[in-house]
Amino acid sequence: MTSLKLSLSAPGADRLESRSDLLVLKPRGSTDPGNLDARPQRETLSSRVAQVPFLARFSVINLVGVALLAAAWAEGLLLKPYRADESGMCYLITVLFVVGLVAVARKDWQTVRWTGNTLVYLGMVGTVLGLIMTVSDLSVDKAQSFESFKAIIAAIYVGAGIALYTNLLACIGYLWLGTNAHLLARQEV
Repeated sequence: MTSLKLSLSAPGADRLESRSDLLVLKPRGSTDPGNLDARPQRETLSSRVAQVPFLARFSVINLVGVALLAAAWAEGLLLKPYRADESGMCYLITVLFVVGLVAVARKDWQTVRWTGNTLVYLGMVGTVLGLIMTVSDLSVDKAQSFESFKAIIAAIYVGAGIALYTNLLACIGYLWLGTNAHLLARQEV
C-alpha cells in the first residue's frame, strides 16, 4: 500500500492513503484541498453495488403501483377524486404522497413515517371538511321548494365527495408508503 504525504508544514495537514479498491469522489464546490471539511469523500465500489438490490426492489414495488394507477385511469376512475373535490385537499394529499415517495427513494425513513401519518390526518380533515360543507347547506328554510331541495341534494353530493375521496386518497397513499417502508426497510410507518 502506498501513501501520499501532504506538506507537514501546513497546520492541520493529514496523511491520505491511496488504495486501488476505493473510488474517491470530490464533493461539488470543493476546491480547497487543505480544508478538512471539504476533503473528498470516499465511497467504495461495493457500497455502490449494494444500492442495486434496493433500487430493484423500489422499482418493482412502485411499478406495481403505477400499473394499478394505469388500470384506474383506463377505467376512468383516476381523475374522479380531483373532479369531485372542490376544496383542493386531494391535490394537497397527492403532493404530500409524492414527497413521501421521494423520501423512500432517499431512504429517509423518518420523513416517510411523518408523511404517512400526515396523510392519515389529512384524510380525516378532508372527511370533516366534506361533512361541514354538507351540513352548512342544510336548513329547513331551503326545503320549501323542489328547486331548493335539489340544491340541498347537490350540496350533499359535493360534501360527500370531498369527505370520501380525500379519505380514499389518503388511505391509498398511506398504504403505498407503508408497503415501501415495510418491504424496503423492514419498518412500520
